[in-house]
Amino acid sequence: MSKEEKFLTISMDMAYSRMYHENMVQQVKMDTVKLNELILWLEEYCSHKKLFYSSNKHLNQMGTVDILVVDDKERGTVSQVKLFPIEDSTEHDKSIKCKINMIREITDYNGKASIKLPTGFYFVEISKGSEYEIIQGRLEICENKTTEISFCLVPIVELKKLGWYAGDLHHHSIYSSPVYQGTDPVVETPNEVCRSMMAVGVSYGALSDHHNVLNHPEWEQTITKDFIPILSKEISTSNGHVMAMGVKEDIIYEIPKEERDDVHLRQEFIRITNQIKELGGLPQVNHPCEHSKSISWNPAYNDMLSIFQTMEIWNGSNPMVEGTTNGKAFNLWLRLLVEGKYIPATTGSDTHNIRANDYHFIFNKIMWLREKIKNSEIDIPEPLKPQIDFYMELMNHEMVLFEKWAQTNLGSAGVRTYVQVEGELNSDKILDALRKGHSFLTNGPILIPQINGRSSGNMVYISENYIDIDVMLIANKPLKWLYIYTNEIDDLKNNNRPCNEYIIGKECAGIHIQRIQLDMPETATNKFDYSQKIAQIPIKGVKWMFFIAKQDCTNMAITNPIFFNN
Repeated sequence: MSKEEKFLTISMDMAYSRMYHENMVQQVKMDTVKLNELILWLEEYCSHKKLFYSSNKHLNQMGTVDILVVDDKERGTVSQVKLFPIEDSTEHDKSIKCKINMIREITDYNGKASIKLPTGFYFVEISKGSEYEIIQGRLEICENKTTEISFCLVPIVELKKLGWYAGDLHHHSIYSSPVYQGTDPVVETPNEVCRSMMAVGVSYGALSDHHNVLNHPEWEQTITKDFIPILSKEISTSNGHVMAMGVKEDIIYEIPKEERDDVHLRQEFIRITNQIKELGGLPQVNHPCEHSKSISWNPAYNDMLSIFQTMEIWNGSNPMVEGTTNGKAFNLWLRLLVEGKYIPATTGSDTHNIRANDYHFIFNKIMWLREKIKNSEIDIPEPLKPQIDFYMELMNHEMVLFEKWAQTNLGSAGVRTYVQVEGELNSDKILDALRKGHSFLTNGPILIPQINGRSSGNMVYISENYIDIDVMLIANKPLKWLYIYTNEIDDLKNNNRPCNEYIIGKECAGIHIQRIQLDMPETATNKFDYSQKIAQIPIKGVKWMFFIAKQDCTNMAITNPIFFNN
């Protein structure tokens, strides 16, 4: 699937899900093909009228910015730099303008970056993942001049002291590209991927290329006291992608050539997952609910999902929103949990481009077309008006959120999996923590619930009818809600369920959802601490409990369940 097709498909998934939730009557049925045809018609019309979209702006007038980022001990630190072109120096922030124009850069390990940019004003954002504040500022780039600017990046919490470590479990490099018999246009080397991961504060990463294990020697060499590389491969199969984490060998799914029936295809899945386990690795099913059959798990095989030790329910290539492929994967995972079939959840960025500019051109072009329609520069034929109405609905709603998501979450460890381990971090301990579900998934907030001192993936023995929950919830951006998901029990049926709210998993049978509004901390500046004790939660009959914290899909966290023996 091309970037353009992926972009339109995600947008349509979000739109139709919202319309269903809002009980909107659809005047026209659109799909990705029809939407693309409409865009092509609009482009052709504008071309005929001598209206041409251009993404280039005075690229012949360039200047340079030298950036230095240090930590709270004044040591240079690798970090993420995002630059957003703005109109003039009076703009205070990168407020939503429905134009993806972010430039993502990475400092070196000494905290330095020298960046050439077109002249003009820029909003600057310096960050390093969930555990650091986000610093923002402005600068002006002048022609043939160098602007120097420095920042001090301060941690808001140090989870390593508590045994929690962030990582990216799904990333690609140049070894997934056609240069190495792959199919994806990736250009980054393993060393560049490592630096990109470390720039957003992760302590481990799995480089999971398609088709081969050629990255393994280089990836192994990235190990330092601050970063643990995990050898991995994303195995292409007849139905879906299987991750072989922690395995050096090149495991290949052999599609039966003669007896290509369900029996033999199932046996091949069992063979490769058994081989991964025998070699000490972790077999994971990736993005199980994709649109394309070739990369999506076959739902007819759901009865054998237990052959996998983890499931990637949150893939960084699209938002975690009801109706998207992530929303469907979450619902699959939740339905299995209700049925008593628990597979620990993970996330991974699935990054193929560390610059995170995947959708810049197509997004900006269709928003440019929106302005032409809005300004009546395009004469719309009567038969096309219902399609244009849908197009404008999409532009005015989904694209605003899409812009925020693309500029916030795309790129290395844009979504990440935190694991809890004891003692010194190594690959084996990380894989073991993933297998046990001692983890939470996030694109921002730190979310660690504890019951009787035990957190995600653990069993808690309860003799009372009520429990207290200690929740650590810290973020570098504001949050709005905390949700508690449990299996449905008689005492809680239809009680406190946020019926009018659009949240993932809401339609799943056999669950109860409690919503807690989060009040803005009085002293919040760059750190938003919502940590609290939730007292007297009914527990009789509850088998499991997990948590979600969010502002929206660009700032949320999901834990694995805590289990109860009561």
